[in-house]
Amino acid sequence: QFTPEQAMRQAAERLPSVQVALALLQSAQAYASSIGAQPNPFLRLSYIAGEPIEEANALAFRFEIAGQPGLREQSAQRSAEARSQELASEKRVVALRTGQAYYSYWEKQGIVRVAQERVELARSLERTSYRRFSVGEISQNQHMRAQLELARAQADEVTARQESEQAQGLMNLLLGRPVAEPVLLPDGPVALPPLPSANQVDGKLEALQVGLDQLPEVEALRKEAAAQERQTELARRANAPELLLQFYRDRFGPTNVNAVQLSVTIPLWDWGTVAAEVGRREGLQKAAEARVAERQLALQQRALDASKRYQAALEREKILADQATRFLKLSNDARRAYDANLMTLLEVFDVQQSYRQAFQAYLTAQAEVARAALEIGALSPAGFFEEVSRVQP
Repeated sequence: QFTPEQAMRQAAERLPSVQVALALLQSAQAYASSIGAQPNPFLRLSYIAGEPIEEANALAFRFEIAGQPGLREQSAQRSAEARSQELASEKRVVALRTGQAYYSYWEKQGIVRVAQERVELARSLERTSYRRFSVGEISQNQHMRAQLELARAQADEVTARQESEQAQGLMNLLLGRPVAEPVLLPDGPVALPPLPSANQVDGKLEALQVGLDQLPEVEALRKEAAAQERQTELARRANAPELLLQFYRDRFGPTNVNAVQLSVTIPLWDWGTVAAEVGRREGLQKAAEARVAERQLALQQRALDASKRYQAALEREKILADQATRFLKLSNDARRAYDANLMTLLEVFDVQQSYRQAFQAYLTAQAEVARAALEIGALSPAGFFEEVSRVQP
C-alpha cells in the first residue's frame, strides 16, 4: 500500500525530469569549478626559411587583469546555484503532481465503488420488477425500464472503471512502474502528509503569501539574474588591457637569442562588436530581473486560487458529508419500499440517482480538499515539500 507521502517521495527521486535537472546541476557545477582560471598558455613553434624573428618559437602566457576571471567564476557560480534551486523546484513540482494524481486515483476508485453499488441495486430492482411483472402487478413497459436502468448502470460502471485505470496508469508512470501494475491504497480516508500551511490558511491568504518569495523557483530566477549581471559586466571589460608574458628564442639549435618579454596589449577602439555584446547582455539582464517579478505574480495567483479552492472544498465536504449518509439510507429504504409496492419505479430511480450524485460530489469534495491542501503546501518554503526538494550533496 502506498501512502501519499511514500508516493510523492518516490516520484521525486525517480522521474526523468528530476534526473534532467540533476544532470544540469552537475554540469553547471563542473563548469563553475574551473571557469575562473586565466586563459590557457600557448606554445608557438616555427619552421623558418631565411632569417628568423626573435620570438619565432615562444611559450606565452596571457593574463586578464581587469577582473574577467573572477566575473566568469561568479557568473558560473550563480548559474550553478540557479540550477540547484531549479532541481529543488522540480522535485516540488513532481511531488505535487504525484500527490494530486494520488487523490484523483483515490476519487476514481470511490466512484467505481459507487458504480458497482448502483449495478447491484439496479440488478435487485430488475429482479423485483420481473417478479411483479410475472404476477401482473406492473406493465411490461415498467419492467423494461428496470432492465434499461440495469444496462445504464453497467455501462456507467465500465466508464468509471476505465477512468480509474487511467488514473492508476498515471500513478504508475509517476512512480516509475509498469502502467498496468496495481496500486494499492489504504482503506478509508487517506491522511495528508504533514502540511503546516494547509492548517494555517483557513481563509487567511496573507499567511500563505508570506513565504512565496523564498520558494526555490523564485530563488532560481534571482540567481540567474545575478549571473546575467556579471555577464554584462564581463562584456563591458572586453576591451580591457591584458598582460602577455613570453619565453622565446629564434632557433631550436645554437642561438644568441634567449629572452623573456612582458607586454601590455591595449585595444585601441571597438568597431562595434563589444558594444553589440554589451547591449545584448543588458537586455538579457533586464529580462532575467523581470522574470522574478513575473514569477512572483504567478505564484500570488496560484496562492489565491489554492486558498479559495481549499476553503470552498472544505465547505462542500462538510455540507455533503451528512447528505451522502442520508441519501444512502433513503436509497435502501426506497428499494425496500418498491419491494412492498409503496413506491413507483420512477421514484426509486430518482432517489438512487440523488444518492449517487450526492456521494460522488462528496468524494470529489474530499479529493479536492486534499489536492488544494497539497497545492498550498507546495507554496510554502518549509514543511514536507521542503524535505522532498532538499538537494542531496
